Amino acid sequence: MSRLVRAVKQSIPSERLDVALSDVVTYAFVTTARSSRMGTAMTLTDDAIYRGEQHRAVRSMGTAHDLPLREVLSWTESTQPMERSIAMAALNSTLPLKGPLFAAGNALALAARLGAGKNVVMVGHFPDADEIRGIAARLSILERRPLPGDLPADTAPQVVPDADVVAMTGVTCLNDTIDGLLALKKPGAIFIVLGPTVPLCPVLFDFGIDVVAGAWVEDEELLVSHLAQGGTPRVARGLRYVLMARSTALLDGFPTATPPPERPNGRRISRSGAVTKKWGVS
Repeated sequence: MSRLVRAVKQSIPSERLDVALSDVVTYAFVTTARSSRMGTAMTLTDDAIYRGEQHRAVRSMGTAHDLPLREVLSWTESTQPMERSIAMAALNSTLPLKGPLFAAGNALALAARLGAGKNVVMVGHFPDADEIRGIAARLSILERRPLPGDLPADTAPQVVPDADVVAMTGVTCLNDTIDGLLALKKPGAIFIVLGPTVPLCPVLFDFGIDVVAGAWVEDEELLVSHLAQGGTPRVARGLRYVLMARSTALLDGFPTATPPPERPNGRRISRSGAVTKKWGVS
């Protein structure tokens, strides 16, 4: 597990850790979990993190939603990819969205604005790359499964240290590559991490990230209807993409966004395993 993800987990208020999830669903491209809200993460199916183990089923399959949050969050260290996705969705379902200023906006539009005339690196093959390519002095795309024109992901040490702007997928939080990428950051560079996996947590700024570009769920029913029929984050409706920045000046021109209210599910798991009521919710 990355140091960054560990620090985000440590920021969760302790009283939330014994709360049971009320829902866990793994769709083709996105995994969702609910505690204080619906949280999302990309569904990781790549077997690279198995490290030679035989593929195994997800633990507590069918009853993961009855586990206390603290147990599910421990799966961020799992070698089972989908367990990691469930853990990150659960993490995003319980992070308090209070304090930071959020702005509504597209992270790649921000990357294009910040990268005009500069050396830009994208970690992950995103849509709209051609738009950035047209205005950047140079655009390099790093991919674990390179498409024509992409660079292999393992060339990051040769590419990232020269970048002025780096936009990287939030899947780097799932596959333990984010710490290594951040270690390659040159002074003055702008690092953006984006996607539905990204924790909307100011702790990320302590690790060298300048813009956190994640998402929260504004219409659960609409989102689920899309995800259940093969929707990807790019096309599924019901998500609100938002930005938070180390320096609010980076978000000039983007409208502010207000997080949706929390709706606790009311179930607390005692250390004995018994289910009790929480926060007076029935």
